[in-house]
Formats: sequence, C-alpha cells, structure tokens
Amino acid sequence: MGATIPPQIVTGWLGIDSSQRACAGPFQGLAAAAPHLMGDTPTSPVLLYKAWREVLGKDPDYPAQQIGDCVSFGHGHANDLLQCVEISLGEAAEFRETDTEFIYGTSREAAGILGRGDGSYGAAAVKAMTTVGVVSREMLGADGAYSGGRARAWGRAGVPEAIKRQAAPYKLGSAALVSSWDELVAALVNGYPVTICSNQGFSLHRDRDGFCPAQGVWGHCMLIAGVRFDRPGACILQSWGPDTPDGPTALDQPTFSFWADRRVVERILAAGDSWALSRAAAFVSRPLPPRWGYNLAA
Repeated sequence: MGATIPPQIVTGWLGIDSSQRACAGPFQGLAAAAPHLMGDTPTSPVLLYKAWREVLGKDPDYPAQQIGDCVSFGHGHANDLLQCVEISLGEAAEFRETDTEFIYGTSREAAGILGRGDGSYGAAAVKAMTTVGVVSREMLGADGAYSGGRARAWGRAGVPEAIKRQAAPYKLGSAALVSSWDELVAALVNGYPVTICSNQGFSLHRDRDGFCPAQGVWGHCMLIAGVRFDRPGACILQSWGPDTPDGPTALDQPTFSFWADRRVVERILAAGDSWALSRAAAFVSRPLPPRWGYNLAA
C-alpha cells in the first residue's frame, strides 16, 4: 500500500476488523435512525462549508497532520463545522476549535488499540465522542496547539484522566452510519457533516471542475462538507494543510478540498465506516439558508 501513497500524504485509517465492528454496534444507519430525513434528492448544491466563513470570517487554517491521526482530523473538523452550522442557524454559542489529539487518544482507547503504531477507526472516534466527550484547544491552554507528538503519546498511553473529566460535559449527541448516497445527501441537506473512512486514494490534481479522480490506495479518513448534482459528487476536505490538492476550484470550495464523483463516493461509503454527526441526541429536519447553495439553480 505504501508505494501508492504520495510521499507528502500521511494517512492512518486502520481498516475494518472486529474492534471496528464492535465500536459501531450501538449506532444505527441514518435511514433507520432518522427516516424523516430521507426524501427527494435536491438538484441544487448543498455547501455546508460556507458555515465556516459565516462564523469565522474565513476557512479554518488547519495544520497538516504529522502522524497517522487522520481519523481525529476528520472527526474534529466535522465537529468544528457542525458548531458553525448550528451557530449560523441561531444557536447562542461561541466557536471553539476541537482538539484532535484528544479524539485520537480516546478513539484508540475505545477500540482497545493503545500501544505501538498509529491509526484508528471512524467508529471508535464516534464512540469516544459520544461516551467520553470532546475538548477544545482553548481548554488545554498552552498545550492546545496541534502536536503530532502529543497525539502519538495519547494514542499509545491514553488521555490523562483529568482531561477526560473536562470533556465529560461536552459529549457529541449522536452519530449515524452513512452507507449510501441517499443517506449522505439527507445528512448534508439537514446540516450534518459526514466523515468518511476507506482505502480509496485520489490524485492530488484537481480537474477544471475541481474534481480529483480516484487513484491508488490510502487508509484514510476525511470529511464531506458539500454535494452537487450537475456533475454528481461530494466535496471532500483533507488533513494535509492548505492548497492540497492543486488545480482549479469550483463552487467556492476551500483550498484544502476536492470534489469526487458520486460513484467513487459510493464505494467509500460502502466500506462501512462513514458517519453523520449530530450535536443533539436525535437527527432533526432543519432547513438550511439558501445562501449555502441549497436553493441555487443547478
């Protein structure tokens, strides 16, 4: 697998095994957990990433991952986007960037894989987020800046108990498995970002429409923050810093993103480790602002 991964790319999804399936046990698929969200497919784009700009004034300036902690980047960035969606929809709250190292360490605890080596699972991340909680970088003060060394230390020995106690009031409300295109669209149309974990690799060069073709094999977790239907596909946000991939962008997408064709996205979802996140205990139907693209002409 390593020969097919470009040298600047760091991944870290471990694939599906018995521990991943055990972590996924408590969670339903989105269609079962929230059948009221399933409905007609829209024809106009849904661009959740615009919520970042409304709340932060810009796209986040995320650093590149340094070790195999992509699962925590995907889920931490999804939690950040979810905050911005809900603040934009009227929640009286202040944005606090999620500490990815905490998600990484607690996900490995949840999966029972503390020790040597890097990597984690999406199901382990959502289990940890819903049972242990999350912390912000601000809560950790001077220790809150991203550190691959801290991620590795917590991934091997676990997160200190004192910090887990800080996280307890900030549990994610719910998560649901997303395994089809219709479930993905239903989640995004209602303001729920979707993390994706699979072995699907991509070119690092966007075409004229902002799409990257499928290429090679990566064990990787990323985040979907938009869908479009003129050329059916999803906007995938990665964890390698700004301006990757290179090439043209479309629909005002972030520079750390690319579009992927629907058939490729469906292969990723079929791997069985992609998740819609909700800050509440239930997934509710909620209209999104037209300015996020939902009501624009396709």
